[in-house]
Amino acid sequence: MSGPDVVSIVAGVIVDVGLKSTALLALGGLGGLLLRGGSAAQRHAVWAGTFATLPLLVLAAVLRGPAIALDAPELAPLVAPLWLIGAAIAGLPLLNGVLGLNRLRRESRPDPQTPGLMHSAALQSPITFGLLRPVIVLPTGAAAWPEARRAAALAHERAHIGRHDWAVHMAVWATCAVFWFNPLAWLARRALAQEAEHAADDAALAQGARPSDYAGLLVSLSGAGGARAALGAGSSPLARRVNAVLEPRPRSPGRRWALGLSLALGASAASALGAYPTWTRPPDTLTCSPGPTP
Repeated sequence: MSGPDVVSIVAGVIVDVGLKSTALLALGGLGGLLLRGGSAAQRHAVWAGTFATLPLLVLAAVLRGPAIALDAPELAPLVAPLWLIGAAIAGLPLLNGVLGLNRLRRESRPDPQTPGLMHSAALQSPITFGLLRPVIVLPTGAAAWPEARRAAALAHERAHIGRHDWAVHMAVWATCAVFWFNPLAWLARRALAQEAEHAADDAALAQGARPSDYAGLLVSLSGAGGARAALGAGSSPLARRVNAVLEPRPRSPGRRWALGLSLALGASAASALGAYPTWTRPPDTLTCSPGPTP
């Protein structure tokens, strides 16, 4: 009996997961659309749950074993190397950004009165980052900000820390590097980052910041960028954030039900998609060798 080789199986897993991830990401997009009247925290939870269930597609594909092998002898050997090259390229900005943030942490000046708060002349806008020891880094000029402005900026960054947004951001970017060939993954990552900013803005407003004053703060901080800021906070388009701050809309921080529902539906969809054969392999052929001639 001849069976598929490892190369064909690996290629089949990559192609199968790539195709089925489109359906799962589209389901997440539908969930976000249905919650357009809800809060940013709830829409962010939907996207986070969607990304969390994407690896289940890989597990389901691997468990199918030889049945998922790609029956394309000319194409199969190219799939894994191409995927690996693309994943490495897609992951380079993530690695570069993390290294830049570590450098920023070393070069920043700790605030003598507030643990976990630092100041840096290299920034124009506040950011927060860090998994086990998260820090907030303010521009050096923040020392001269009015107290209300400083409090609003800190409320925004502390909301990111309380929501574990940086850890989610890192995990989602790593997932996008794995699914680099699917443009929906990158669009979903951008939507998740935008909702994280809106949710942190909502938290700052809940702390007592006036919407008009807070919108002015956002405008005054516009123009900041770079790899470090992209990996911290501040990736949402300015106009959209200002409009979201000024317009009356739901701002509830409650998101557990949205995350739980997204995880449940995503896991069910991933299980159903994983069990569905994207293609059918031809039956293995029995190869016989001639016996000895009498």
